[in-house]
Amino acid sequence: MSDTRREGRRSIPIQTVIICMVAVGLLISIILMAFMYQTSKSYGDMRYSTKNYIDCQGIASDLLTGSDALTIYARGFVVTGDKQQVELYYGDTQARNAIDEALAEVRAYSMDERVLSQLNNAMQLRERVSATEEYAMRLKVAALGDDVAEYPKNLQDIQLLPADTRLSPEEQEEKARGLLFDMDYESSKNEISLRINRGMDVLMSGMLTRQVESSDHLLNVLRGQQILTVALMCALLALAVVVFTMVIVPLRRQISMMSSDEALSEEGASEIQFLARTYNQLHEQNRLATEKLNYEATHDELTGLFNRSAYADALERAIGAGEKVALILLDVDLFKSINDRYGHDIGDAVLRAVADTVRSAFRRDDMVCRIGGDEFAVVMSEADSGVKPLVRSKLQAIAARLKAPGDGLPPVTLSAGVAFTDQLIPGTDLFKSADLALYAIKNGTRNGSGFASAAGGIETIPNAEG
Repeated sequence: MSDTRREGRRSIPIQTVIICMVAVGLLISIILMAFMYQTSKSYGDMRYSTKNYIDCQGIASDLLTGSDALTIYARGFVVTGDKQQVELYYGDTQARNAIDEALAEVRAYSMDERVLSQLNNAMQLRERVSATEEYAMRLKVAALGDDVAEYPKNLQDIQLLPADTRLSPEEQEEKARGLLFDMDYESSKNEISLRINRGMDVLMSGMLTRQVESSDHLLNVLRGQQILTVALMCALLALAVVVFTMVIVPLRRQISMMSSDEALSEEGASEIQFLARTYNQLHEQNRLATEKLNYEATHDELTGLFNRSAYADALERAIGAGEKVALILLDVDLFKSINDRYGHDIGDAVLRAVADTVRSAFRRDDMVCRIGGDEFAVVMSEADSGVKPLVRSKLQAIAARLKAPGDGLPPVTLSAGVAFTDQLIPGTDLFKSADLALYAIKNGTRNGSGFASAAGGIETIPNAEG
């Protein structure tokens, strides 16, 4: 685990790697422009046009990125309920400034009404989209039941429609998600991108025209372009190596671990490590849930003993394997009168006391079960009729403890029927022999034990007093 944590601390986000590669690319571009400037002043116009072309590409990217960043924050809050996403939505000045700065740069490069009209329409549509995002987040706050005063003032000022205030939290959350993931929202987002791209296409077209006019000056700088191409190829190769080592290799290893149902190693890029941690958490939760389901499927909820299903399976396996088995059937005498006199809560407490007493009297390998309302069973493994005196003494000890169970519970007595695989009543199986022995006690004095015999008789022994 310590090694895994050290790997996590050394991790680098893929985003950081890409930014570094972009920085390298920008550095190469600057070097190229410097080379062109030093080569000849005659190529200054081409250099200027190229720079403007690259800047305009960045402007288009900034406009789209700034808009998409706000969408990511809004969707993140609506999906996860993470309050930090709201703070980022209103506090990420970088994303909002990127849009304003990009628009200012467009006006600096071109006053073409076609460009400005498309971008202004895109920004107006962005404002409407922002209103939808803020309303969806306000709905999410209501669905969470949070105090809206704990959120930014912009969100506090948003008033929900009366119809939306009457929705249940689940309906409010569903509507909030619908607002940010439905076709209308996606259509608006696509329209924003389309208008930005149209405006930038017009702007880029003008830049491209100026580049074509200066193309004659490129002949003397082809070698510099070739060097730049090689450098960019090296950067791409480096990026491919980084992605392979930080993403592909860890993913392959983790897929193998998933196939083996193992916890994933937290290695590679931080995003991969985050996925591994999330998977490990879900894997552990699933394991615990499976154990809980398995426990509940085989144990009685009230007493914690094995239930009837587990008892039947265990008895069937033991008899099928030819093991020596002793079966003890126990019944609380006159249990209905306890419920009628003291109530079901006391009755349940009595059953738990009986369960604890019986469980403590037998070995850990012996299977103590509750097979009915006030009926219990003990399956003793590797036991034949030779342990009859031991079984009798255990039942006597149980009876003595239940005469004064403590905790204000009334005294109770038990009737028991015992059968051994080597002492079955002729014509019966193990369960039937034990049941006949129990029946003989229940129809007699109760508060005792009946032992089935291969001779066909049943030996009844009353529980000792004192």
